[in-house]
Amino acid sequence: MIKIIKIRGLLRFSKNGKYLKTQNGSLLSVKRIKHAKCLVDEFYIEKKLKDPYSLVSLSYFSCDLDEKNVEQIKKKILEFINFDFVLYRCFDDIELITLMEKKFSKFVDKFNDLFNLNFIKVKKISDYNNVESLSFKKYLNKLDNFHLTTLYKLSLLTKSVILSYFFMNKKIDYNTLFKLSNLEYTYQQKRWGVVEEQKAIDKNFLEIIKNISIFLKNIN
Repeated sequence: MIKIIKIRGLLRFSKNGKYLKTQNGSLLSVKRIKHAKCLVDEFYIEKKLKDPYSLVSLSYFSCDLDEKNVEQIKKKILEFINFDFVLYRCFDDIELITLMEKKFSKFVDKFNDLFNLNFIKVKKISDYNNVESLSFKKYLNKLDNFHLTTLYKLSLLTKSVILSYFFMNKKIDYNTLFKLSNLEYTYQQKRWGVVEEQKAIDKNFLEIIKNISIFLKNIN
């Protein structure tokens, strides 16, 4: 039986008199009781233990991060953002570009305003962004390991730090994030049809975003 034990404001997990630890030997500990209770439930579900995007796996990943890992992840996020897919307009299809402008521009503009950035829309291969923002770095520095994990995993998955940020801050839900992240694919599918393989990919993609959404709800 796994017990939840509160120590100095953190919730830890004990089994047979020993605290549960991550692969690297860090203590598994969380801040919210709802998070702790859901974790205990997932400990007994083998499928959850094998799923890298389950609540228990993301919690282990977060607790496993040391200072060096945290700085590496922040650096990667700052690199990702200059290649955020919502900034790209390198297409010959005017209708697709118009759709992307309609759906993405408000997020880019708002993000620029929030963090004093000046991202450009990449309209040709020779264009690129090489933007640094002290404000966004400060935002990353304020994130705990759980929220940093959320932003990092979502950014890897969706190829968009910008959309992931607005999802984390409850400006869009996980269904909207899924639709925006798949905007180009959905557009192409409407033109050329959907292949069966893509249906399975889309279903898995949505399921992962949903799982990360559950993780986020438990850490907030």
